[in-house]
Amino acid sequence: MTRRARRSAPVALAAAAMMLSGCSALPFLTQQQECVSWVTFDDQQALAASAQLIVVGEVMEQVGTVDLLGGDARLYRFEVLEASDDRFAGLEIEIASRSDGCAADPYGFGDQLDTSARIAVFLATDEQWGGLATVTPFDGVVPAGDLEPGLEPGLPSVAPPAP
Repeated sequence: MTRRARRSAPVALAAAAMMLSGCSALPFLTQQQECVSWVTFDDQQALAASAQLIVVGEVMEQVGTVDLLGGDARLYRFEVLEASDDRFAGLEIEIASRSDGCAADPYGFGDQLDTSARIAVFLATDEQWGGLATVTPFDGVVPAGDLEPGLEPGLPSVAPPAP
């Protein structure tokens, strides 16, 4: 075996091991996706502490999608009947229903806003999109009748949309 062949064998073995392990020596050939670990809430008070606004009302219709955390989130028009910030009562607002972008089916767990029931929605502004979205893909919506009285959002409120 020549000196050149002896040096090539370890390099070839290392490259084969990297390919089998899912690593790439050429990072531009791979695509990485960051996945969020969503916080879970023990109760509605903890959920409210992470919200900027709590609204009670009904979903009117899905109006499109927006990009949240690198994935499509369904966007809904929502009729606000009551709100933690009185400026929102009586308005129609758009709410993004966060999805789990790291799952094979982003809404495999269900879409919280895909309902005809009267619901209470805990909302926060999405920094990337700039609009209102459910706090997490799994928490943020409860039946209106189950909303605990006296809850106040823990984060500063947002301005209502311009008419």
